[in-house]
This record gives sequence, structure tokens and C-alpha cells, in this order.
Amino acid sequence: MRIKIIGVPEEKIIIALNRLLKAFDRLAEIVKDNEDYRVYFAVIIYAREIKVVLKCGNILLENSTSIISDVDYDTKYLILSSFYKLLAKLTNKKLSYGVLTGIRPTKLVHQYKKSYQDREIITLLTDKYLIDINKAKLLLKIVNHQLQVIKDYTSLDKEVSIYINIPFCLSRCRYCSFTSYPSNYQLVSKMDYIRVLALEIKEMAEFLHKNKLKITTVYIGGGTPSALNKEELTFLLDSIENYLIKDKLREYTLECGRPDSLSVEKLKIINDRSITRVSINPQTFNELTLKEMNRNHTIKDIYDIYEKTRKYTSVSVNMDLIIGLPNETITDYMNSLDKTILLEPEAITVHHLAQKRGSELFKETMDDKVDYNKYHTYAYNKLMEYHYLPYYLYRQKNISGNLDNIGYAKRGFESIYNILMIEEHQTIIGLGCASSSKFLDYKLILSPKDLVTYINSYQTYLDKKYQAIADTLMKVEGNR
Repeated sequence: MRIKIIGVPEEKIIIALNRLLKAFDRLAEIVKDNEDYRVYFAVIIYAREIKVVLKCGNILLENSTSIISDVDYDTKYLILSSFYKLLAKLTNKKLSYGVLTGIRPTKLVHQYKKSYQDREIITLLTDKYLIDINKAKLLLKIVNHQLQVIKDYTSLDKEVSIYINIPFCLSRCRYCSFTSYPSNYQLVSKMDYIRVLALEIKEMAEFLHKNKLKITTVYIGGGTPSALNKEELTFLLDSIENYLIKDKLREYTLECGRPDSLSVEKLKIINDRSITRVSINPQTFNELTLKEMNRNHTIKDIYDIYEKTRKYTSVSVNMDLIIGLPNETITDYMNSLDKTILLEPEAITVHHLAQKRGSELFKETMDDKVDYNKYHTYAYNKLMEYHYLPYYLYRQKNISGNLDNIGYAKRGFESIYNILMIEEHQTIIGLGCASSSKFLDYKLILSPKDLVTYINSYQTYLDKKYQAIADTLMKVEGNR
């Protein structure tokens, strides 16, 4: 579908219209000629009213609001609302998130909590953004739960969390777009990388200690951190224990992910450190799908390593599942979720497949007629029945069904890191190749994705992070 837009001079609004269009059809685009549909917009401002008129062929839509209103409207969202209603007619679709295309809808709710009552927030979400009433209630429920989980939420912007990236994997999943290298990568060995990473960890720890900055959480991700062998894993974890963990952390996560990356020896190493949380991610309990997605483990491997994790460690466990994997039916997904629940992990994250640029699946044509809301509804009801509460939510570009990823946890086992990172409520300092550091003033520092480049230039990026931390501290204090 190719659409030409006339009458919207602001480039920012054109970009927002294009995002909304792609939420209906990821292959659709806004064009300057050779269009399938020509859409005219007119914005009329009266003394106390804004009116937006949209015309497309024989379709005429009008959208208006009082300028002085209890509900916070602006012209951009009147235009988006009109365009949404047109696209809903043209495609015979509705989107659960209405005109909202951002990846952190709960962050919007956090902002509204400062000024509005809960019932007013629901009105804003449904009237201004056209969000489905059930999604609006879910967003509010998650934010209220987050504020209960982290009772000192408003003060944590004075602390930082640390993300440590291990860019190695046993094999590359077909849906993955993250930077990862095979375990036998020739240019840089895993131990060579870990040694340099340990230097970066040490120097950042000294900087934070010198500036009296407390660390809230540490999260080791990837890649697959447990793709390290036992010597490499020991070296890494000891470096973290020796330098970063001076005071007790609220949470310390090691993302294991692949069941075939763990062993009893590694589990014992994990249990001997301060780690409080690990992830073991089945993604599916369908043997054929595992093979098609290039995950070199079996369903039996999932059960075996889960049992060993319970036997040899005292950490809490998160397990990930993906809705929308190719050729999987809702019955396949229900089976995977049911089997995961029966294992009784402390947390379960329900992802919807996103066809990410850089993944093998990006260019594949997926079935867009599947109603993924049914999958989501089943997961929500089933997890709530077993006392798993939704505690964080985010969205991605090209996500199946234009839906979301939701983390569920039993009470007391919510991931503090996930909440702080998704809500962008704290500076997250990334260490390692392909890590990202995001600061409260929205500055972003991306470390090199190439291993050789990272090893040769990590000190340069450390200096940039030091300066960004100092700048952010000044701005945070200035805003108090």
C-alpha cells in the first residue's frame, strides 16, 4: 500500500504517520508519487476548537476537540487519529495500541501518574491515543505494580545499573539480530575478550566508587554469556565480584538463555557467586521449531538443565517464550506455555516475534491474518491463574500483531533491572563489545560492535562514559 499525504507540512508528523502506516502493514509506505491512495488533510483552528478534516477518495473524516479541555489533546494526535480511522477502513484492521507506535507505552503512563488520577489516565489512553480499553487497563496495572515493587522508585535516578555484554553464541537463532560471534571465533578468543572486558569493569568500578555512585543492579547479557567455558566464566564473574560488588546489589542477573550452554560445573560456579537470577529460555517446546530456528538443543535438554539448576543453585529462574514463530499454531504456543508453567519458574517473559532487521527472518513473509490477540489473551489469563503478575512491558518495530512483550513474575521475583531499563528511569552503563550506555539526559553511547575495534578502543569509550555520567549527575541535581 502506497499513500501520498497532502496538507501536513511538519516532517515530524509525517514520520509519525509513516510509523502508524507500517503498524498496519510493515511493507506499506508514504510516497510522493505513484500512490495507491491520496490523502488530504486540513487543520482548522477556531477560537476554542481544533478540527482536522481528512479526505481520501469518497471517504471523509472529521476529528475535533476543544482547545480548553480536561483531556490533553494536540494537533498531532488529532491528525494521527484521523489517519488511524482511515487505515482501519482500508485494511479492516484495528490496533490494540491505537495511534501509539512507541516502544515504551508504560513510560507514558508513568508521566501521567504525576498529574492525573487513574480513571483520567484511562480516558487519555483510550480517547487521545485510541488504545484498546483492555490494553489501557493493562498498562496502568503494570505501572501501579511497578510502583509497589520499587517503593523508592523516584529516588533511584541517583544510582546506576550495569549491563555487561558477552557477544558469543553457540549458534545464531534465525530470529536474532543481536551482535554475536561463534564460540570459536578466530580473530579474538573469548578469553582475550574477557581479559579486556575485566579491565573496563575494573576502571568503571573505580570511577563509580570515587564519585560515590551506588550500583542498583548488574545484568550480564548477550549473546549467550554461558557460552563461555568454565575458566572464562570464572574469570568474568570473579572480576565482577572483586570490582563491582562492593555493596549488596538489589539484583544480579546472568542471562544463560540456551539450555545447551549450561553444565553442572557452570551452575556450581554461578551458585558460588552473588548472582540472584538466571534465565533459561526454551522459546518453544516444539522440537521441529527449535531445529528450524537453529537452536541446537532438544526439549529434553530444557528439562534436564532446569532440574540441575534447581538442584545446584538457589537462584531464581526466568524463562522466555516467543509467540508467532513460523508455522506454529496457537495450540503449539499453548502447549509451550503450559509446560513452562508446570516447571514453576519464578518469572516468565512472553515475547511476540519481531522481524528484526539483521535477522534471517526479516525478509520472510509472515502470515498477517493470524489474530495474535488470542495468544496474548490465553497467556495473560493462564499466567494470572497461576499467580504470575505482569510487571513490565515493551514493544518492538515489526512485532507480530503490533502487540507487545510482557514480563510476568510471581510476587517478589520481578526483575528490578528490567523495570528501570524499560522505563528509562535510571542511567544504564553498558560495558563490553556492542553494549549501549543510556543516560537520564537521553544521551546514548554505543560501544563498537567489532571485537577487534572494541579491544583497541575501549578506553576511549570509557572516557566518553565518564563524561556523560558527570553531565547527567549535574542535570539530575539541577532538576531537583
